[in-house]
Amino acid sequence: MKKGKKIRLWRRILLVVLILLIYLFTKRITLNAKITIEQWENVSKILNQLGPIEKIRVKLYIRTHDIDFSKLEAGSYTFTWRYSKAGFVKKILNGSEKDYLRLTLLEGRSIYDIDEALARKWYITGGDYIAFVSDPAIIAKYQTRYAFLNNLTLNTQNLTLKTLEGFLYPDTYQVDKTKNIIDQLVYTQLENFNTKVRSKVSAPTNRYNTIILASILEKEERNIVNKATVAGIFLKRLNIGMALDADITLCYGLKQSYTTCTPAVIAQKIWDKNNIYNTRTHRDLPPTPISNPTRESINAVMNPQSSDYLYYLHDMEGNIHYGSTLEEHNANKAKYL
Repeated sequence: MKKGKKIRLWRRILLVVLILLIYLFTKRITLNAKITIEQWENVSKILNQLGPIEKIRVKLYIRTHDIDFSKLEAGSYTFTWRYSKAGFVKKILNGSEKDYLRLTLLEGRSIYDIDEALARKWYITGGDYIAFVSDPAIIAKYQTRYAFLNNLTLNTQNLTLKTLEGFLYPDTYQVDKTKNIIDQLVYTQLENFNTKVRSKVSAPTNRYNTIILASILEKEERNIVNKATVAGIFLKRLNIGMALDADITLCYGLKQSYTTCTPAVIAQKIWDKNNIYNTRTHRDLPPTPISNPTRESINAVMNPQSSDYLYYLHDMEGNIHYGSTLEEHNANKAKYL
């Protein structure tokens, strides 16, 4: 074969090889699969789903672009299309799929209410939320992050926190259903308390007392206009050694949600002296908050409205009526109830 023909033949071969290489290395990555990455697994689990050539191409791209997959997010990754190498890598780096859930936790709800509401919708197993926020190890973990959970006192005595009740701020939250719902929710509740209360409300001398009383106020008076006056009545009762007589508190001692602790249940248990949350039979604050109060209730306890009142009641429409003496209070009962 003449030299010129050999050169032309090699040129054709090289051109075919070059075209083939360009095709192979520019062809889009095709993958149709849903892959779950566990905490202990790495990106190899995804790459192993590719064909040999595609796997080499992606690995070369990762190496030449110095891409770090060491913090690969655990969760599900769904691939349903053709991707460029950059697009394929970007999809992995964007993290696992998010399936968000909106949870609205109303004002004055306790850990028993929250647990019941989450379990009723099958988001958790009943009792798991209560166990989580009462776990000493969990509490200790959050105490290293949030100063407001430390150095708490109750009636001037140093306190070992038994539960996160009172600091789990009521609000609407968005959590990822593909991850631990309770862990996410508790973290964002505490973070919200830190943002809306701790950073904007000056700390009282005895913070836990404030949170406990605010948690009762949250249940007793929902009208913001009246909160400071009712807070003043509660503080006056405590100062003169009078019982708070806030019947809703005994429900917490029964470890019941407020939806199941009905007026009939309260009436049946109203004089139970063994219930340390019964503020008719115990002339002091309960040992813990009975719900999770809002900033408005906490502010009302810290800035109570002074008045001559010592009693209050709500009529059938929810309007409040005050009394300075027991006689006035009984007259309001007769008139409005």
